[in-house]
Amino acid sequence: MGRFKHQAYAYLLLHRHTRLMDIARQRLNALRHHNQLGAGFRIAMRDLELRGAGNLLGPEQSGHIAGVGFELYCQLLRQSIARLKGDKSAAAIRAGLRLDFVFVGEGAPAADRRRYEDGYTALRDAELAAGECPLVQARIPFGYIGETRLRIDVYRRLALAETPARVREIEAELRDRFGKFGDEVRALLLITEIRIRAEQKRVLNVETKGNRLKCLRNFGPHDGYVMVGEKFPRLTASRPLLRLREIVAFLKNLPES
Repeated sequence: MGRFKHQAYAYLLLHRHTRLMDIARQRLNALRHHNQLGAGFRIAMRDLELRGAGNLLGPEQSGHIAGVGFELYCQLLRQSIARLKGDKSAAAIRAGLRLDFVFVGEGAPAADRRRYEDGYTALRDAELAAGECPLVQARIPFGYIGETRLRIDVYRRLALAETPARVREIEAELRDRFGKFGDEVRALLLITEIRIRAEQKRVLNVETKGNRLKCLRNFGPHDGYVMVGEKFPRLTASRPLLRLREIVAFLKNLPES
């Protein structure tokens, strides 16, 4: 037990053959990373993210906060409440992205990233393979921003961004504070802009399969996939960043009505 100038210690002992559940491992990692003076609040916030915020109308301690983060969860919650109250400004739906040439996040991409669930034939697979481009990873590397808290804060702000101008502001701040960045950060900024422009044009989902671009809309006469001459739009760029910019330009020029 710590008193005055004497530091306290806690020893957590595990049997060498003990197998930890994933949630337990994450909690131990939180204790390992937040061990400085005054870190109790950060540990409590991390625990809140891991176990969920709970049922707002009942006593159950479970929720969906772990998937989106605390602040974004609160924003989505505010939007849902406003939508239930009939506020038309809260009608925006978050667009989904499934780009087969982009791997978002840390770690290594799966070896079978080109495998589709709808049973394409060998002929169709060969056709799609002809339109593939190299894989790019969208993330903030540790070598660019070494402090975990700062990296998480940038991810959070990009997730909360609602206009392309806001993405430009974050990009300018990154250059000013941390210097030039590489393709990984550039890809992250571009997919954020794609998500924003898709939401502005009321596109539910943006997906690529080979060189095919599939944008699903959900309003009025434009309910369904965006087609060009009764075919899915084709991407022509062979490099991933150029292909991302091509998608940005397509969404930017997509008519709203």
